[in-house]
Amino acid sequence: MAQVVEVTSPFDGLEAVFQKAVEDGTLPGVVVIARSRDQMFSYDRAFGKDACSPSGQQLRLDSSMAIASMTKLMTSIAVLQLVERRVIGLDEDVTKYIPSLARQGILVGWDAEDRPLVLKRHNQITLRHLLTHSSGVGYDMSNSKLAKYTAYCGRKINCGSTVNERFDYPLIFEPGLGWEYGAGIDWAGQVIEHLTGQTLETYVRENISEPLGIKGMTFWPERDVRADSTRMQMSIRDPDSGHAVPFQKPFLTEGVGECFGGQGVYTNMEDFVKVLHSLLLDDGKLLNKQSTASLFRSHISKASKDALNSFLNSCGSNPAFIGVFNNHDEYDWGLGGLLALHDQQSGRTKGTLLWSGKPNLFWVSNLPVS
Repeated sequence: MAQVVEVTSPFDGLEAVFQKAVEDGTLPGVVVIARSRDQMFSYDRAFGKDACSPSGQQLRLDSSMAIASMTKLMTSIAVLQLVERRVIGLDEDVTKYIPSLARQGILVGWDAEDRPLVLKRHNQITLRHLLTHSSGVGYDMSNSKLAKYTAYCGRKINCGSTVNERFDYPLIFEPGLGWEYGAGIDWAGQVIEHLTGQTLETYVRENISEPLGIKGMTFWPERDVRADSTRMQMSIRDPDSGHAVPFQKPFLTEGVGECFGGQGVYTNMEDFVKVLHSLLLDDGKLLNKQSTASLFRSHISKASKDALNSFLNSCGSNPAFIGVFNNHDEYDWGLGGLLALHDQQSGRTKGTLLWSGKPNLFWVSNLPVS
């Protein structure tokens, strides 16, 4: 009698981990998608539900999500498209397009009466600075100095319906001489709108979504029937039980009055991966080869690179960003995100580009085909 051999998938162990996590309430749901450069491999799975409440439905590959800082990749691509068309240069001073950013000085401390000390800025702020978090622009929700400044001005942290209102605070270092994760790409979105005369919503739809056949990528899910009807509900982890529970507050850009280029997009993971795969294939649908390569190449000064790695090292074993990072590996920053400078134990190879979004989302991409 012939022996029956049970065939198992190399992903069985991974899928078992995800399935257990959604069954025990650790996560409401998980979407995992992968594509290979040679197009011979693809993996698409969704686990769990689109909400951690009784009304939750089966999570699907086309379920729409708030992708938060994964928005930054789309805005960076949009900027590079304008650079390709010679509308603007990467090293052009952008403050002439953004008066509210132009007037900002450098916050250096507080005087004896606890008033902010703000010095005049000397260096230009360029698109390259904005895209690489080396402009001196931070986030008051993650920088204690900016949080104190916002409170001093009588405002709430990370609030405001426009980019100007929300990020109306000083820089924290001279452009090009440091590194701080912040609102630079939100400001870059404002530059795009100024130069094109279009909203970022319209520009992204016409120049990123349509060339790739993407239907549900939007800054305004409530205005998009497809995105709104499939939207995954936000969850947060209960500190006592460790289980995911419904998030009851507005998330990041809910209720704002304009497009935030650093955090405002809603889309499903199938469509987001179309963007990544286009870059991986270097198919020319979004960017030319030179621009695509620039996403994967360092664009920060030695001072900024040192500041980036110093920040990572200072985090010790605590997560520096969303996702899994060895804070003691060496990193750099390209025009598309964080760059791994060496092969890593996680399996990421030298030159891997990666970034993430606050709702526990993250992506990685290897170097495109040469």
